[in-house]
Amino acid sequence: MEEKVMDAFNKASNDYDKYRKQAIPNMEIYYNTVVKLTQEYENPKILDLGAGTGILTQLLHQQHPNSDITLVDMSTKMLDIAREKFKTTDFKYIEANYIEYDFNEKYDVIVSSLSIHHLTDEEKHLLYKRIHDILNHGGVFINADQVNGETDYTEELYKKQDESYLAKQDIPEKEKKILRQRRTLDKPAKLSDTINWYKQIGYRNVDVYYKYYRYFVIAGEK
Repeated sequence: MEEKVMDAFNKASNDYDKYRKQAIPNMEIYYNTVVKLTQEYENPKILDLGAGTGILTQLLHQQHPNSDITLVDMSTKMLDIAREKFKTTDFKYIEANYIEYDFNEKYDVIVSSLSIHHLTDEEKHLLYKRIHDILNHGGVFINADQVNGETDYTEELYKKQDESYLAKQDIPEKEKKILRQRRTLDKPAKLSDTINWYKQIGYRNVDVYYKYYRYFVIAGEK
């Protein structure tokens, strides 16, 4: 499955930024919720997991222009676009599967956006634990991602909303087909399970700061 996900995002890299707003409802509110949750940190050391082309990274850099930022992604082509985008900065880049990579530094802010839902539930739980381990005390992990509905009924509502939103977007049918194909690789967890995992691991002040159908932002502190 890892190869399928990497291949899908390598292929989508060139047009990824161009059609992002058409793929994500309320994208500006969604991403800026993450950034706002970092405002109390002064020049934090930031790790962006599944950073892709650096859409969220760019917003974080605007908020924290003097921060040390590391981008992690297993897609070479996505990171190449990010490198070009941030060529005047000294950001660090790690081309790796963040589930397997051995991080040897600690961070004040760890973020992820629309990436972790590609993992199995077991992998998600393991990753959340590893993230907790590499956070500095007082640091925060913020995840903007997707969830499954709590019931079959609500999951069906989510699917209908996904398709209704995509159908209304003024983008080529080819791009809509690509988005639908990528969604077949998704493996979101339930929100209730996600919250429970955070609390079991030991995150403090766990809360959901944004939710629109399956899109949500959750944060927890160490």
